[in-house]
Amino acid sequence: MKKPAIILLLFVFAGQISMAQTFVATGTVSDQGVPLRYAFVYDKQSKNATYTDSLGEFKLPVNQGAQLTITCKGYVETTLSASDKSAMNIILKKDMTPAGQAVSNEDEKMVEDAFKSVHDDLGKPGVTPFSQATFTTVKETRGSQFLFSEWAHGYIVDAKGNIVQAPTLLLNYNKMTGDLFMTEDRNSVITADKNHIRSFVLFGPQDQQYTFEMMPGISADHFCQVLSAGNKYKIYKLTITKFVPSNYHTDGVVSTGNLYDEYADNSSYYISNLTTTAFQPLNLNKKSIKLAFAAEGNKIDDFLATHKIKENDAWVKALGDAMNQ
Repeated sequence: MKKPAIILLLFVFAGQISMAQTFVATGTVSDQGVPLRYAFVYDKQSKNATYTDSLGEFKLPVNQGAQLTITCKGYVETTLSASDKSAMNIILKKDMTPAGQAVSNEDEKMVEDAFKSVHDDLGKPGVTPFSQATFTTVKETRGSQFLFSEWAHGYIVDAKGNIVQAPTLLLNYNKMTGDLFMTEDRNSVITADKNHIRSFVLFGPQDQQYTFEMMPGISADHFCQVLSAGNKYKIYKLTITKFVPSNYHTDGVVSTGNLYDEYADNSSYYISNLTTTAFQPLNLNKKSIKLAFAAEGNKIDDFLATHKIKENDAWVKALGDAMNQ
C-alpha cells in the first residue's frame, strides 16, 4: 500500500530537481572588449534564443548544462556550456574567410521553408519590389503600416518548432495585412507564408523585444503580440492598422476634417487561460478585469487597488505578470 505514495514522492522530488536545474544565463559577447550588438545566443535543446543588446549583454533562461551557440555576422560560430555561477564573458573571433559571410545550407533551407511565396502574380516567385516594403512615411502621412521604421533583427519559430535565424536575416511586420517581411540584402523582400510560421520575435531599436504568435482563435490573418506570459495566463494584443485618407473640407468659412493621410491603429487585448484553454476579450474596465481574473480572488482586488487602470501596453503587461505570480 505504500508503493503509490513512494512513487508519488519520487515524481515530486524529480520535478523539484528539474525546476532547480533551470536558471537564467547571463553574459557579454565582445570582440576583444568591444561589445557586439545583435549577436545571436541560442540554446538548441530548449529552443530558447535571444540577441545581445547595445552593450553586448544577454539574458537567457536555460537548463543546467545547456550548450549555447553564439553567432554574429563576420565572426566564427562559438558553442560553450552555460554557467549559472557568474556572468559569461564570451569573446568571438573574426571569420576571415569568404564563407564566414554566407548563410549555412541548413539555415538557408529553413529560411526558404519559412518564407514561401504568397505573391505568385509578381513575376519572380517570393520576391516583391522594395518599393512595396518602404517603412518610412511621407511628410503628409501620419503613423505607419509597419511596426518599425527600419528593418529589425529577429528570428522565427516555424510550424515544427524550429528556430529560423541567420546573421543576415532582417525582418519587419506589416500591421495592415498581418504579413511578416524578410530581407537579407535590404533590396529583395520576401513575404512569409503564415502557414509555416508559429511565432516570431523582433528586437527594436532600443533593444525592446516583441514576440508575436499566430492565434487563429483571435485572428486568422494577423499575428498577435504577447504582452505577458506565465504558467496561468497569456495576454495578447491584436493590432489592425487601417489607412485613413485626408477628409479635409472647407466652404471658405468653416473647415472640417484632417489635412493629412493617416495609418490608424485599432488595438484590442485578449486573455488566454492556460488551464481552461479559453480565450476572451479583455476590456480595460474594473468589471471586465475582475471577471476575467475571478479565480485569483483577492489578488486581483489588491492589484486594482494599487494600480490605477491605464489603457496602455505597460499597464496590461503589469496586470498579466501580477496574476501569473
